[in-house]
Order: sequence, then structure tokens, then C-alpha cells
Amino acid sequence: MLERRLIICALCVAAAGAAQTPDAPPVEESDFVITTESNLVVVPLHVYDRKKSVNGLGKEAFEVREDGVLQQIAFVEGPPIDGAEASSRTVPTEIIFLIDFSYSVMRPGLLDFTTVRSTMLERLRDDVMISVYGFASKLKRFTGPTRDLDKLQWALDQAYESETGGSRVYEAIMQTARDASQRGGNVSRMMVVFSDGLSTTKLSPEMAVQAARAFGIPLYPVILGHDRVLRRSRTRVPALGPSRNPRGGRGGGSGATEQENRMRIFSEIGRKTGGRSYDLQVLNNKVIRRILGSLSQLAETEYVLGYYPREVDEELTAHQVRVNLASDEIGKLYGGHRLVVH
Repeated sequence: MLERRLIICALCVAAAGAAQTPDAPPVEESDFVITTESNLVVVPLHVYDRKKSVNGLGKEAFEVREDGVLQQIAFVEGPPIDGAEASSRTVPTEIIFLIDFSYSVMRPGLLDFTTVRSTMLERLRDDVMISVYGFASKLKRFTGPTRDLDKLQWALDQAYESETGGSRVYEAIMQTARDASQRGGNVSRMMVVFSDGLSTTKLSPEMAVQAARAFGIPLYPVILGHDRVLRRSRTRVPALGPSRNPRGGRGGGSGATEQENRMRIFSEIGRKTGGRSYDLQVLNNKVIRRILGSLSQLAETEYVLGYYPREVDEELTAHQVRVNLASDEIGKLYGGHRLVVH
């Protein structure tokens, strides 16, 4: 009951924070055309045997339970069996870039349009699109899901040009998840969060985790600035006072040890939502290319499973959903769990 109250509370916070549309520039149209099926629950997941994706699985390879009750699977879509031609999917994929543009976090040139185009757009299925959001003290939507090259280049340029103070990391994750989900339809979404994770507010990271799970969006945090924190830790440079350190967060100045701990907590939201984290001591364009290549591979090898709940409550209630493999011999399942409210 505590978990259910928490997720409903999290959704209320997200709704309150995103009651108004994010400060969006004049790029409102989207290339994403989708249809909505009432009550359908979509669950993303991956299946691996050691480090290799297990492809070509059908409904018989999975079982899905809602609050422990077995559900009937409506469909499974995923990577084709090796050597077979990929068929078109009915459930498109949206990769959300959420960029922290607070002071000195996202360095110019770290994530550029050429890198996104060559490592993602030129490799991905036609039904995979990218949206770009940015945040500091406020959230901005720079473009909805699209494959339009001009829109994406403009959106990334705007993210760099919007540098300002404050960093509402976990509020931004919740608001972005809600804003994306308000587009409706049966869509598989993954959110890539570029930030150092040093929020300047007191909102619990668990609230963002619960909201992301409720909206069925796994998180992929890319931790920025870890190398600077480690260098400061080794040289034992004291933290700046609250008047000079806008990244201090709770109670003002924050030492290197505390900042490392907060980065670790930010990193963990990936695993907790069915995604993964990228916490590397050094980040440059070359490393970012490898990260985006990894994300492209995840999008290409993702399964989506859909089902209609056997029962729908009269009042909105949170339910725990978990997908398992029918046999351990198939491989190992990653993701495949979420909270759903119906």
C-alpha cells in the first residue's frame, strides 16, 4: 500500500509541475503519428544470452503478471531472428534527450548534431525518433519526436545556448515523462538524461524513479563532471560556500564526498527503472559517440510486450507489472517491470 500511495503521489507531483506546457520554442509540430488503444499496457525489455541479444522471440517465450496475476499477452514485437529482414513495428520508439543546461554542466561540443546523426539516425529503424528537452530551473521542450535533421540540429543548438542557473534534475525527469506521455498512443520510450545529478532542490530521486516506472519510461543517466569531482577529492580542495556554489544542493556547500554520493544515487535511477547508467570518469565526444552507439543498439534489440489488464478498477489504482521468461534457458531478461495506474 505504501508503494501505491507513493506512485499516485508522484503522479500528482508530476501533474502539478507540468500543468503548464514546458517553455517550448516555436517547434510544436511532431513527425510522430500514432494511434491509441484504450487500456493497453506496453512494457519494454531486453533479452540477452551472455552479451548477445536473443532475437526472434514470440509470445510463447514470455509471461506477464500484474500484481502476481497472470495476464494474456496481446502481442510481442522485437528484433528479428538473425538473418531475417526486420518487419515494421506497430509500436514506435521515442528516444528522449533530457539535457541539463545549468552552468558548466553540458560542455559545448560534447553532444553535437553530427554525432547524433551518424551514431543514431543513420542506424536506427524508421519508426525510431528523437525528442529534445532541456532544463535548469525550468524545463523546455526544444522539439517533439522527429527525424527531421534541421529540427534536431536547431534543438541541440538551443540547448547549449540556454545556459542558466539552478538544476531541478528530478522534477525535470518527472515533467518530461508526463509531457511525453501526454502525446498518448502506444509508444515505447527511453529517456537519456545528461546531467551531473547535483539537484538544487530537495525532491527525492525515488519520486522520479516511481514516476518514470509509472509512465513506462526506463531512464539512462549519463553522468557529467565526475572527473572534476574526483580531482577535487584527491586534492582535498574544500567546497565553495553556498553563495558561490549553485550546485551545492541541500543546505548550501557540498564536499566532494557528498557530491560523489549524490552522483551515485543519480546513476542508480537507471537500474531502478529498467535502464542503465553511463558513469565514466572522463567524457568527451569520442566517449559520447560510444554511448550513443550503445543506446542505438538498445533501441534496435528492444522487445515491447503488450497486454490488456484482465480487470480495470473503478478508481485509479497502481499495479505492479512484471514480465518473466518462460524458461531460464532462453537467456536473461533485463527491464520488463513497471508500475501502471488504471
